[in-house]
Amino acid sequence: MSRSRTVPDASKSSRLAPHRLFADYRTLICVPGFWRMATIGMTSKLGASMTSLSLLLLVGSSHSYGTAGLAVSCSTLGQGLTAPFRGRLVDRFPARTVLLSCLAAYLTTTIALIAAVRSFADATLICTLAAAVGASAPPVAVMMRSVWHSATTSATLNTAMSLDASMMGVALIVGPVLTGWLSLFSSLLPCAVVATMTVTTVALVVGHSSAFVGPSAGAGHWLGPLASPLLRRLLAADALFVMGVTAVDVVLPIYARQEHVAKLTGFYLGSLAIGSVVGSFALGTVTERLPRGLALPVLLGLFGVGCAALALAAQHSPIAVLLVCPVAGLVIGSVFALLRTTGGGLAPAGQVTETMSWLSTLDMVGGAAGAAVFAHLADTQGSPTAFVLVPGVVVTAAVASRRVQTRQRC
Repeated sequence: MSRSRTVPDASKSSRLAPHRLFADYRTLICVPGFWRMATIGMTSKLGASMTSLSLLLLVGSSHSYGTAGLAVSCSTLGQGLTAPFRGRLVDRFPARTVLLSCLAAYLTTTIALIAAVRSFADATLICTLAAAVGASAPPVAVMMRSVWHSATTSATLNTAMSLDASMMGVALIVGPVLTGWLSLFSSLLPCAVVATMTVTTVALVVGHSSAFVGPSAGAGHWLGPLASPLLRRLLAADALFVMGVTAVDVVLPIYARQEHVAKLTGFYLGSLAIGSVVGSFALGTVTERLPRGLALPVLLGLFGVGCAALALAAQHSPIAVLLVCPVAGLVIGSVFALLRTTGGGLAPAGQVTETMSWLSTLDMVGGAAGAAVFAHLADTQGSPTAFVLVPGVVVTAAVASRRVQTRQRC
C-alpha cells in the first residue's frame, strides 16, 4: 500500500519541479507594465552595448585608430564620472525634466561630434566632444533598475534583476555584431541607430513618466549613498568583481594568441557570455532562497572556483579552456543581478537611481583596472600566470561582501 502511494507522489513532485522553476518568472510577467519596462530596458541596454564600437568606427573613419580609441576612453570617462550626478538629478527632480534635458544635450553633442569628424577636426576637439556625449547620455538603463525596484516585491525583485542581467548579457553579444553589420553600409549608421534607440527609450519613459520613478522628498546627506558604510563595502565588492570579470575577458584573447589559437578567441568570449546569460536566467529563481547576507559571498565564491578551474585548464590545453569557459561564466550574470538587488535594498530613501549610478561608475573603474593590470601581467608574465591571480581578486570581493545584506522587503 505504501509503495503504491509513493510512486504517484514522486511523479507529482517531478511534474511540479518545472512549475517551481518558472513560477517566479510568470509572476514577474504579471507585474503591471512588465512588457513596457522590459522593452525599455532591452532597448537601452542594446544601445549602450553598441556605443563604444560605434564611436570607434565613426572616429576611425577619418582619424587614426589611436585617436579613435582615445575618444572612446574619453566618452567612457565622461559617462562614468557624471553617472552619480545624473542619477541624483533623477532622484531629486521629475524624470521627464532630467531625461529631456540630457537628451537635448546628448543629441547636440552627438551632432557636433559627427560634424567634427566629417571636417577632420583635431584630436583634442574630437575627444572633448566624445567626453561630452558620454557625460550627457540619458541615464535610462540605470533608471530602469530603480523602476524594477519600485515595481516589484521581494518575491519578484531578484527575478527582475536576473532578467535585467540576462538582457545585458544578450545585448553585449548582439550589440557589437549589429554594430559591425551596420558599419558595412556606413560608419555613421551605427551612431545614428544608437541615437534613435536613445530617443525611443526616452520617449517611452517620458510618455508614461507617472508610472516611473518620481523625485524624492528631500535632498538627504550630501554624500548620498556613499554615507552608508555597507554601501561603500558593496561598491568595493562590485569594483573587485568587475575587475575579475574584465581580467578574464582580457586574458582569454591574449591566451589564445600566445597559444597560437587566435581563431578560438570569439568562441572563448561567446561561450563565457552564453554561460552568463543561461546562468542568470536559471539562477533567478534560486538566489533569493539563499540565506540573507550569504548569497553574494556564495556566488562570488562560485565565480572564484570557476576562475580557478579556468586557470587550471589554461595549464593543459586551449580546448580545455573552451570547455571550462561556460562553467566559469555561469554565475557572472547572477552576481551582477544580486549586486543591483542588494544596492537597491541598501539605498537611502529616494536615492535608488543614484545608488545604481554609483554601481555603474564602479563597474567602469573595476573594468579599467582589470584591463590595465591583467593585460600587462598576461603580456609580461604569461597568460597562465595572469589566470592564476584572478581568483584572488574575486575572493577579495567575496570577503568585502560578507554581511552586506538588504533590508527585508514586503
